[in-house]
Amino acid sequence: MASRSGLTERLLEKRRLSGDYRVFILEYHDVTAGEAETEGAVSRERFRRQLRFLRTRCRLVSLSEAVGLLRGSAPLPEDLAVVTFDDGTLGNYEAAWPVLREEGVPGTVFVTTGFVDGADLWFDLARRCLAAARRVPLPGPLKGEVLAAVGKWSTDRDVEKGLERLKGLPPEKRDALLMRLRAACPPPPTSMPPVSWDRLRKMHEDGIEIGCHTVSHPVLSLLPPARQEEEILRARDRIREEIGMMPTLFAYPNGAAGDFNEATVEILRRAGFVAACTTLRGSNRPGCDLFQLKRIGVGADSESLLAARLAGLFDEAVRAYLPGAA
Repeated sequence: MASRSGLTERLLEKRRLSGDYRVFILEYHDVTAGEAETEGAVSRERFRRQLRFLRTRCRLVSLSEAVGLLRGSAPLPEDLAVVTFDDGTLGNYEAAWPVLREEGVPGTVFVTTGFVDGADLWFDLARRCLAAARRVPLPGPLKGEVLAAVGKWSTDRDVEKGLERLKGLPPEKRDALLMRLRAACPPPPTSMPPVSWDRLRKMHEDGIEIGCHTVSHPVLSLLPPARQEEEILRARDRIREEIGMMPTLFAYPNGAAGDFNEATVEILRRAGFVAACTTLRGSNRPGCDLFQLKRIGVGADSESLLAARLAGLFDEAVRAYLPGAA
């Protein structure tokens, strides 16, 4: 509706006429080589179309360049866009990186180091276990525990709501439940395997920035400061060991307003990080808090929906009034 009515174009023109240029940081997770698009993944060809559309609206730059410009107070001369990926899936290498190379676009991959080292991403494991539990009767006590933790799981929508509830559990309690659930109903293989360190090194050598996303993808604010520091420093040091450089860019796991705290930011500063990305929806102006950078979540978006996101129609302040907004 916004596109057809011309609202997105009017909002863009009004902002540009006032010289209010922004940095838009796009948040992706995975890109698939085929046309099939699974949860959290877009197809390679859609990704290419999105990059080409972005180029008509913005200059595509690295996150480091954008952070350097945001650090100052001088107004930006144009809108800038940054492409980021969270977690470190194989699709980042096999499907996304070739498109980035062909289109001449920089990118940043925020790596969950335990995942790259072979551990499951807990939310992917939970999603697969709950899918398997639809077909295998659970023992009564375990069924009661799962119902108490996630609610019903009879549909994909139920499962996604359950994952949100699991995010609020202490990691030890959540992981123990998932291990029992995994033993009771073995899950199907993951559709999002990790990239290898060898491949990350190749990407880095080609100019892709490697950022840090913790070891095990916990909600950091649920952890005491010592545990937060362990998650951050171990991941930082593992990246330095494998890639040969100290990461200075960070993305908070989950990344909503309550998922990190002042202790998290202080740990990041002491650890040598210069900026951190949230999942708070919106854009960034010079002088903003570099440890609370806003991003735009991108999925299987059409050009008109992507334009609406760039126009701010799904920013955090608007989303509060739009139940279910993506």
